[in-house]
Amino acid sequence: MNPIELSQVGKKFGVKPALQGLDMKVEPGEFVGLIGPNGSGKSTCLRLLLGIIRRDSGQIRVLGMDPNRDSLRIRENCSYLPGETSVYQGMRGREFLHFALSFYPTLQDDVMEELMEGFALPLQKRVHTYSAGMKQKLALMASLIPDVEIYILDEPDRALDASVRFFLRSMLRKLNARKKTILLSSHHLSEIEALSNRQVFLMEGTAIEAARVEEARKLLERRVRLRLRDGVQIPSDAEEIRRDVDGTVYVVPHGDPVGWLAQIPTGAIISAEMGVVHLEDLYSLLVVEKVQ
Repeated sequence: MNPIELSQVGKKFGVKPALQGLDMKVEPGEFVGLIGPNGSGKSTCLRLLLGIIRRDSGQIRVLGMDPNRDSLRIRENCSYLPGETSVYQGMRGREFLHFALSFYPTLQDDVMEELMEGFALPLQKRVHTYSAGMKQKLALMASLIPDVEIYILDEPDRALDASVRFFLRSMLRKLNARKKTILLSSHHLSEIEALSNRQVFLMEGTAIEAARVEEARKLLERRVRLRLRDGVQIPSDAEEIRRDVDGTVYVVPHGDPVGWLAQIPTGAIISAEMGVVHLEDLYSLLVVEKVQ
């Protein structure tokens, strides 16, 4: 039995579809990244899994249970970090943590120790005095310490600085090494790729075929993104894809991208990038340029 299975799932808010015929499976112990731009249906998908909202059509099974009927039992075996962190402002950090963890029969003491040390939160202070990043750390502690089968995390790196994100990565890898199933959503492609075993790309409420995403990625890897000093001309043996208002130009060289770039004098280049795939470019290629 797969921990998470969705088949032809649909959900509307009013007349606007949030999910349309979504199919997705997550295998036991798998770390899956759910990725897509804002509004693609990521958060809606995660809320449906826990029964926070109800699907309109299709089938969902979480640990063999239907969230529309067995929401409470599912939540006993899952830990959920919502995309918009909500913690009780009047509580002290320690009080909130005790309250949140009291819903779970077993905890991971070693994870608690590492998070206590790594996040170094002033748990004696009231939550309303915390910064946005500190509140996110507190919510992460409440989500990662429980000893459950599935961790469902919506934008877990929100409001965290680079060093804390690196620490969070190590903690998530530790959980996955224990064969915990993790479904994590983000709109940061690099973050998802660094962590997950597999990515599911959502666009307009449905999952894009892996082959189509891979074809788009290959096309983007040949693109060169660069800014040149005023008056410098781009070598002609390339196709210009677009030009941003800040002067950044996106081109596809007809031959070897490295050799093409070498034609430009080094002092004429303000910045250059190749072989890097950005989510916004991937989305643009799939939607606007209709990679099939």
